[in-house]
This record gives sequence, structure tokens and C-alpha cells, in this order.
Amino acid sequence: MPGDERSALRAVINMDMIASLNTPPGGGSAVPGVLIEGAEVSRELVENLAIQAASYTDLAVQTSFNPFASDHVPFIQAGLPAVLTIEGADQSNDRIHGPNDTLQHIDYGLAHQILRMNCALIASWAGSEGH
Repeated sequence: MPGDERSALRAVINMDMIASLNTPPGGGSAVPGVLIEGAEVSRELVENLAIQAASYTDLAVQTSFNPFASDHVPFIQAGLPAVLTIEGADQSNDRIHGPNDTLQHIDYGLAHQILRMNCALIASWAGSEGH
């Protein structure tokens, strides 16, 4: 990415698997949740998304600073703040990329809450100087 384009990039918010309400490991009932995953370069971004989630959603928030195998990782490797916002308890999704990965399993309420969290963060930047 050329320097002028790179300097225009404030952050990357990658959304993946944001609409499947998973059951946490060990059983129990499904709770609307989001995993916000980044790295040290993304710490402020992760923390601000968690604040937006607490302010505008009822999502259970998990955070991770161990980025793993998704589209946000190359940005992190290039030193840019990037996060993955993904359904909470994503390791519990036994439908992904299988015959049961169908539209009937979409939880529009969960998707709406994760989108609301992400959009609230972007809206909070609208009044920021220089951005």
C-alpha cells in the first residue's frame, strides 16, 4: 500500500461470522457475544470497541490479543491497527463450512448488535480532529 494511502487508513475492522449465536464450550445456553481480536498495535481499537459494546449493546465481550488466521492479520503484520469482530464462542460453531451452514441459522439480532458496536465506534470518530 503506498504511503499516502496507508496514512489515510485509521484502522481495519474485519467482520466475520457475525450472525451465529453459539453455545459456549461446556454447554449452557447461548448468550449473544462478540470476540474482538487484535494485537498490541490494535489495543486502543479493541478497548474502544469493548466500550461501544457496553454502551450500545447487551453483548458479552471477549477480547484476544493473539490474532489468528483471518483477514485482519496482514494489516497487523504491516503495523496497522486491525481487529476481527466475530461471534462469541466462535470455536463452538460446528456448522461453519458444512452442510448445516444454512440461512436458517442466521441470528439477525446478533448481527445487528455487532454491527451497532462497530458503527458506534466509527460514529465516535466522526468528530475527531484530523480524521
